[in-house]
Amino acid sequence: MADEMDEIISEFVTEAEETIEKIDPMFVELETRGHDKDILNEIFRGMHTLKGAAGFLGFQQIVDVAHRSESIMKKLREGEIALSRELMDVVFQSVDVLRSLIHHVKIKDGVEEDISGITGRLDLALDTAVSAGSAPAAAAETQAAPVTSSAAEEQKPEQAKQEAEPVQFSAVTESKTEPKEEKRPAAPAPAEETVQQISKEKEVVANLRVDVSRIDKVMDLAGEIVLARNRLLNLAAKLDASYSGDRNVESMLETTAFLDRVTSDLQLAVMKMRMQPIQKVFGKFPRMVRDMSRTLGKDIDLEMFGEETEVDKTVIENIGDPLVHIIRNSIDHAIEFSDEREKKGKPRKGRIILSAEQKGTQIIIEVADDGKGIDVDAVKRKAIKNGLITEDEALKMSDDSAINLIFLPGFSTKEVSTELSGRGVGMDVVKTNVAKLNGYCEVMTKKDVGSTFRISLPLTLAILQAMMVRIGEEYYAIPQSMIEETLRVKKSDIKDVTKQKVLTIRGRVIPLFDMSEILGVRNRQMLDTENRYLLVALVGDRRFCMSVDELLGQEEIVIKMINGIESEECGILGATITGDGRVVLILDLAVISRTIFATVNK
Repeated sequence: MADEMDEIISEFVTEAEETIEKIDPMFVELETRGHDKDILNEIFRGMHTLKGAAGFLGFQQIVDVAHRSESIMKKLREGEIALSRELMDVVFQSVDVLRSLIHHVKIKDGVEEDISGITGRLDLALDTAVSAGSAPAAAAETQAAPVTSSAAEEQKPEQAKQEAEPVQFSAVTESKTEPKEEKRPAAPAPAEETVQQISKEKEVVANLRVDVSRIDKVMDLAGEIVLARNRLLNLAAKLDASYSGDRNVESMLETTAFLDRVTSDLQLAVMKMRMQPIQKVFGKFPRMVRDMSRTLGKDIDLEMFGEETEVDKTVIENIGDPLVHIIRNSIDHAIEFSDEREKKGKPRKGRIILSAEQKGTQIIIEVADDGKGIDVDAVKRKAIKNGLITEDEALKMSDDSAINLIFLPGFSTKEVSTELSGRGVGMDVVKTNVAKLNGYCEVMTKKDVGSTFRISLPLTLAILQAMMVRIGEEYYAIPQSMIEETLRVKKSDIKDVTKQKVLTIRGRVIPLFDMSEILGVRNRQMLDTENRYLLVALVGDRRFCMSVDELLGQEEIVIKMINGIESEECGILGATITGDGRVVLILDLAVISRTIFATVNK
């Protein structure tokens, strides 16, 4: 019985958290649009379901707060009160309290918060709104019913009625609950609510909640199968070369080809199990922008695109903090106050665009603002003051290199620290967290036009397509997502321009770098070889060529992390085991490109 109750409570917490995540951005949209019945209906239903489930399980504090918020939504929906910013402030506070109360249930710490403050503010806000009258937009649509002087007076009959309402748990939860005999018979639900409840139950039956650790275990096993598949393909190719025409070898080739297809399908299926819409991260930003812009006295719109883009669950877990810091910087540092924007010929209202999209095997997340842009000279001055660079280095440093200084720990161009920023904590978190995801961050900025932060991440973090190469006597894997094409050119095609080797490809001059020099690998053969093997790489907006000794072909690899090695320090993502049993290092072209271009710019 205890296990069943734990499962019921766990299901409640999951659904309650989903409800809060869903309705929180709706409040911001409601405040922006004004009286909108569709949004009000969605919020009301969410609060009503949350209150009912909490009441069934005896979480009275959640019931008390949710009931008052629901009452406000009900009267807004029916046009009995007007929507105001002050009213929404209190409602937002109630959402924060509900989130905290649900968290206490989740971690089972038995803590009961003092909710008298928020319940009092909700009651007062409702009484004040009722006294002020109905919303003009809704007054013509609905005739206001008699209103009690306090939401608290409604609570007892509403709670009694709630006990009789069917609790909208998932089908799994309802099947485990015991009959409710001591309860009064349930009142017949309106037809619309009955249809909604049946539809929800059907939807729940079609879905199954699975513990994340189980999915991770399946992903690990899929990775091992990929490694075994690669080994079998390699052995089959060798047997075919030695015993071509043998019937048993031909049967083995057919079997391994089938295994290859099934393994790829398995990998894709497991990868999709780990994918979640990035809306889970984006959903919290409308509220954040709303609260911060109000605190600073700025007028800012947030526009979001691509919320349905699906990303690996690890991205969901780690990309939130970087985006928080970037958006906070846009609000605090970049976007000007309305009067200043007007003097510059800009719209008085600032604009932040948050977007996500899939490009090939990459996920691209961008935060763009129409603020003042990054002052490169100010960045250099602060870096000199903090002893990060010398004045001589600042003169020789390109704008791109200078802008990247903002990612250093402790760096901030703000002279005075505030509650929101200026302590030098933030952008280094962006760099660190993005690097953990095997991605990279670029900054594009223009004075008085705005800035764009672009984060590029691999579609999957465990298994990826890679180009296998030999450099000197060593073998390496390079993620295919950053390679545009491979070439074989003559030594005479390579030119030297101001001590930099370049190659002209389809009319475009592209810098060429010798990977043996970059990696410090001994390479005697390159001096006498007439032909060169090249990889044309595109990392962000940087396009460059890398010379290698041999191209071994593409292979699906499984990333194995190496303890004690940081990609940002040495340009190594991890290691993998190839089809022929070799352990090879996986190169991080994002880090390597920054290193080589920083050297060139000096």
